[in-house]
Amino acid sequence: MKEKKEFNFARHWKSELIRENQSPKQWKTKALLWGTGFVIWIAIMGCLPWIWEYKVQRDIVHIGNQISSLGEISNQVKQLDTLKAQVRGQQELLALIQNSTQDPTPILEKLKKALPPGTQITTFSLKGNTVIMNISVSTPIDVARLWGGLRNSGLFQEVDLKTISLQDKVQSLNFNLRLK
Repeated sequence: MKEKKEFNFARHWKSELIRENQSPKQWKTKALLWGTGFVIWIAIMGCLPWIWEYKVQRDIVHIGNQISSLGEISNQVKQLDTLKAQVRGQQELLALIQNSTQDPTPILEKLKKALPPGTQITTFSLKGNTVIMNISVSTPIDVARLWGGLRNSGLFQEVDLKTISLQDKVQSLNFNLRLK
């Protein structure tokens, strides 16, 4: 089959005229759109320095806020350091107190084993590494046994008797001895 060709030249001519008449309108609208786009692009490019300055100002304000919050953290860190120093001081004080107030029970038990029979401890105090005691003995022989027992107990650095009486009566002896 053959296609039907239209031989209506008048209609064909009118359609060509309409197409030609619409072309300038399309060209004008395209040119207007391109021109408007170009003007907007120029405006945006012209505003970029102000937009950039605005962004930089906002960044500066944001960083300033962060720095001020770090200042608060810095104060808290300083406070923490002072509290740690106070805790260290308190721990040192506690250790000093614990060292100066030892339990004298083990020392007394070892000391009782070293004493001769009939010997009485009248006073006893333990301050740091020093033992201060007053011991009552009945005879001079017990004094010698006491001296030997204290020396051989291994508890004290040096056992020294200043004066003793050779009379056969109860004697009270004061001792200041250092623990080993």
